[in-house]
Amino acid sequence: MKPRAFALLLAALPFVAVSGHAFGQDAQARASETQKSSRALEERIARLESQLQNQGLLNLLNQVESLKAEVARLRGIQEEQTYRLDNADKRSRDLFADLDDRVRELANRPAAAPATTDAVRLQPTQTLIATPPPVARAPINPEIESRAYASAYEFVKTAKYNDAIPAFQEFLNQYPDGALAANAAYWLAFSHSANQDFRAAITGYQRLIRDFPNSAKAPDAMLSLARAYIQNQEVDAGRATLYQLFAKYPQSKSAENGKKLLSTLN
Repeated sequence: MKPRAFALLLAALPFVAVSGHAFGQDAQARASETQKSSRALEERIARLESQLQNQGLLNLLNQVESLKAEVARLRGIQEEQTYRLDNADKRSRDLFADLDDRVRELANRPAAAPATTDAVRLQPTQTLIATPPPVARAPINPEIESRAYASAYEFVKTAKYNDAIPAFQEFLNQYPDGALAANAAYWLAFSHSANQDFRAAITGYQRLIRDFPNSAKAPDAMLSLARAYIQNQEVDAGRATLYQLFAKYPQSKSAENGKKLLSTLN
């Protein structure tokens, strides 16, 4: 190598060293910036993932709340159906218990003594065309009466109260002293009340209490009479009826329910 070229090479070595050092510092700076950007990006991604996760949890919570509300609604429907079934079962038991009592009463009732010929004697001035004897009522066939009652009661079960009213009225016309007359009178008044005709319902319940005071339906009729008075804006009459219920049927379930009703009026 020529002396001049070697001298130039030696002169350039410091510049090359400085340039290499500067390039290394610049690369480190860029690497540091890249690393910072990478960390910032990772933190941003983590925040986005956290937000997405929180949003997912929020959606899940909303779904859970919706399911809870649906479960509560279904539970309410179930409780209402259970209450209706219990009431229907109780009414059926009361019906057949009352029917059994009536049938036993009819079976144990002594037969009327036949009239003697000596008891019927015409006085000399008496004519044969005076007053006709009362027409004897035909004996009631319990099976036919029960079928007629069931036919009318079917309208109550299906909430067809406009049909139930004439059906029970016809039943009471045919069997005014039948074993199921008290029950028919109760459901007749009940149907009037369901049709918002509270004055007719009041009259019906009063008739049942007057004509069938010893019936198993009498306590229920008195409680229903109090309700009909209250619904007809006759609160004082309803309250007085409740006190009569407590005095006359203190141990009945109707009296217990009547006390709850009375507490809402005070």
